[in-house]
Amino acid sequence: MASDKITAQELELPDDLSDCHAMIRELAGLIERQGADITHLKQRLHNLLRDKFGRSSEKLTSGQLQLFAQQLEALVESGAPSKEEAADASKENGKTRTGRNGGGGRNPINASLPRVPRDYFPSEEEMICVCCSARKTEIGKEIVEQLDYIPASFRVIQHVTHKFACRACQEGVVEGQRPEQIHSGGKPTEGLIAQISTARNADHLPLYRQEQIYAREGVDVPRSSMGRWLDMSAQAAKPVVDRMHELILEGEVIQADESPVLFLDKNRLPKKCKQGYAWTYYGDAKHPYVLYDFQPDRTKERAQEFLGKYSNLLLTDGFGGYDWFIPERHANCLIHLRRKVEQSLKYDKSKAGIVLAMFSSLYKIEDEIVEASAEQVVNARQSESLPVLKQMKELFLEWQIKTPPKSTLGIAINYALPRWEKLCLFTKHACLRPDTNLVENAIRPVALGRKNWLHIGSEEALETASVHASLVNSCKRLGVNPFLYLRDIFIRLGRGEGCIDDLLPDRWANQNPLSDET
Repeated sequence: MASDKITAQELELPDDLSDCHAMIRELAGLIERQGADITHLKQRLHNLLRDKFGRSSEKLTSGQLQLFAQQLEALVESGAPSKEEAADASKENGKTRTGRNGGGGRNPINASLPRVPRDYFPSEEEMICVCCSARKTEIGKEIVEQLDYIPASFRVIQHVTHKFACRACQEGVVEGQRPEQIHSGGKPTEGLIAQISTARNADHLPLYRQEQIYAREGVDVPRSSMGRWLDMSAQAAKPVVDRMHELILEGEVIQADESPVLFLDKNRLPKKCKQGYAWTYYGDAKHPYVLYDFQPDRTKERAQEFLGKYSNLLLTDGFGGYDWFIPERHANCLIHLRRKVEQSLKYDKSKAGIVLAMFSSLYKIEDEIVEASAEQVVNARQSESLPVLKQMKELFLEWQIKTPPKSTLGIAINYALPRWEKLCLFTKHACLRPDTNLVENAIRPVALGRKNWLHIGSEEALETASVHASLVNSCKRLGVNPFLYLRDIFIRLGRGEGCIDDLLPDRWANQNPLSDET
């Protein structure tokens, strides 16, 4: 056939009728393929514009899900959610709100905070009764509390070592002993190092901004010095993170995810930044740690090295770097499938809407079994969730034949079907969640932080970043103040704390062994 660039006037038509029919079929096929490509490009453009300018929420309103009630009702006999379930799912996705927006009212101020009373009395003239000239007595008082803030301040700890000797013979000199520290005679205290780590890993403040903040207080703390202090403290605290690593591998389930992060590669010129990855591992409830493993690449060997001989349940987003793991123990995330289906809602409302309503039914079931026993959870998932998933798979198989693979719905279908057993594995294990939301929430600090600190100083600093990020974010998961925790364990590690298990964030929180020193 002639080139696509030939105009209609230049196109030579064959004289034979069968050749004309063949040309028409070829042109029709070309138009169909081009139409599919155009639709695919439009969908990609829409998704890019939505990512940049649109809302990030994936929730559907009750009105949107009600549009699919009739389709869902038609699928009841096949085991799909009923119309009533769709209505309940609609409420779950978009709760009807009445009255004023917001809760209103004031929360009480933390009772543990120190109070500074300021008393206000009437003037001396007002204290004298105008009727009988007697002095008035107090009959009550009104207290109004306001929350005040005092900026953080620096102070200098002077370690004064006193020396003594015999005055008569000038022999037998003795002196006081300074407590051992994680650094020998360094400039910072453990509190300053803890503050630098907390500010960087919990508050996402890069070292150069901390340098500017401290300069406003009249203190010169170069960022290069802060980097050295973080390296030194990471080496001291590494046994704690190593122990967290050992314990997380004893759990029933681990959630894993990765996020890109830049680091400086001095051997890579002229472009000095290289993309590495923050591998994140989220432990179960009995091992409540969040471990970060910053690595220079995303190869499967990184996950193999971290997980080692781990053979319990692993929950991931479907990334191929975990395909080496035991298939029967490897679960995938349903929310990643839902996101792909939700992206196709604009182009195929009927089909995508039915599937989204099914997802709402699945999560309605999860909400109802939050406080149930393990046996009840498995029974509910097997009797209620599994039929919904089976119906969803049947729909995907039916639609796959007619859906262009490059369309957003086709991408969702082709993502789901090869992973179906892994997507449904949560119905067999009570300890498994249907999604990786917890580890995704844990990895958000890295995504937010890299917008501020931009990159890690070097490949050697990846280990330092791993230690501090693991300790700080494990504290955040447990509701522990990371500054107080880091300051205390740095002090105890410097003094040669023997029992590493007592320094784990969860056990530290239970014992709360705060130092009385100031």
